[in-house]
Amino acid sequence: MKLSAPAAQFASLYDGTPKIIAVGTGLEVGTVPLRLLRLVRHDGGYLLLSGDTQPEEGEALRALAIPPAAVRALWSGDEAARRDAERLLGWWEEAGGPDSPPPQITGDASALLHGLLAQAFGEIDGLHRRNAGLQQTLSTLREEWGRSARLPPEAVELLDALRLSPSRLVFASPRPVGALPVPLRHGRNTLGAAEIVQRLPAGARGLAGLDLHLDRAPKGSGVLAVALTGVETGETLAEWRLSFGDLRSGWLSLRLPAASTRMDRLLDLRIGAIGVVTEAPRLSLAQAGLLDEYAVAPPARAVGQPAMLALRLWGGLPGLEYGPAAHLAPHPVPEHMVWPLTQPVLAQLRKGREFEATFPWFGLLRGGRILLHPLHGVVTAAHIPLDEVPGAVAVRARAVIDDPRCRTAIACKLVVAPPSLTVDEAEREEGILASSGWMVLEEPRRPLDLSAALAAPWSGPMALHLFTDIPDRGHGLYGRTIFSDFEVEIDSRTAWAIPPVLPVMDGVAATP
Repeated sequence: MKLSAPAAQFASLYDGTPKIIAVGTGLEVGTVPLRLLRLVRHDGGYLLLSGDTQPEEGEALRALAIPPAAVRALWSGDEAARRDAERLLGWWEEAGGPDSPPPQITGDASALLHGLLAQAFGEIDGLHRRNAGLQQTLSTLREEWGRSARLPPEAVELLDALRLSPSRLVFASPRPVGALPVPLRHGRNTLGAAEIVQRLPAGARGLAGLDLHLDRAPKGSGVLAVALTGVETGETLAEWRLSFGDLRSGWLSLRLPAASTRMDRLLDLRIGAIGVVTEAPRLSLAQAGLLDEYAVAPPARAVGQPAMLALRLWGGLPGLEYGPAAHLAPHPVPEHMVWPLTQPVLAQLRKGREFEATFPWFGLLRGGRILLHPLHGVVTAAHIPLDEVPGAVAVRARAVIDDPRCRTAIACKLVVAPPSLTVDEAEREEGILASSGWMVLEEPRRPLDLSAALAAPWSGPMALHLFTDIPDRGHGLYGRTIFSDFEVEIDSRTAWAIPPVLPVMDGVAATP
């Protein structure tokens, strides 16, 4: 079969415009909302023409080696036209493959419209199936990425607890039973000056500071010099200079700017004093017992046994700042805080859309759980208004199919939006703050974590929108979907930058 087309119309045969090829007469242009091509006999072969146009005399023709694109149907009006259509289909199979020809429709214009409508419904069903498969794939990817990128909740809680907690006592000597005066270097005579050297029973890694027990404070003027050095490297890790006027009997707290990150295994504490006094400072001694390798130098004895300085060592997470006295300092605030949404907040829950059903499909249950049963043919919605949220950076929740009899996949979504947005705009994700995207619950009793991360911290009112849908357009029998474990993650710096809620009167801010 020889098939040609006018050179001026050749390129338009392969664009993306939906087309229909009519063989014979009886179909007028505009009968169907598709571009009409006519197949006519010409010079021993066939010619494809656009609409009712006719080839001009001497117009150049181009042969077709590849079937036209985006042809939805091949229509023939009578028996003679049907034979020409079958020849065209035979050429189509040879040129494009056995599955490439469009469906053939015979009859009047109403039969053609009926066939095109059935084809459109089939395409819509296929689109729904592909969309449901895509939602399941995206849901699986989000779940896998969330699990691979997120630490286990137990590890996160442990790290947060360690960061919030003060420095911890890692060593404490026995109670003081003696005293040792600190060698004094006279301000006008520095010859023969000495120092106390105490080996510490701990390495440098994680060391946050130490406490020395002062048996008696000095009388006079001068400075107590304390240095922490590494034995292997000879480097000084920290130094403290304390005026005699600031010293009092009892525990003397010495802290590092941050818990040490060094790996020195052996540490020496070197203590000396410079000044003019009537009484030198005296450090308390404790029995070294079996730890004679940690005896103080110069040697001293406490109740007849080798002695060591009475001291306490404090440790923490390496690199973390604990303040000047970590065991007494206020707890540092974490970078992000989590605000769980409790029952009084969730009690503001409202329906996003009004529907009627023969079973309960919406409601607030005990324990801060929300029921949002999907309904056939619609997207169910609910929203929770939040009056004031300071520095929100993420919202999380958990969804699960509560009924083990459910055999239908349920899609759910969490959307964070300003309070001015409508439910339809939130569903279309127009002007929203964040969205978890559609997540698919494929089986009962297997929860999914929904997380909507905001691009920037948000302070002010906002609304949480919940949606459920049935991807395969079924009835969703027993698809009892429960949302729970709502929490808002807050950026601490943004939250603390917000002005106080309590009023300021007479220049004084109200404080607790």
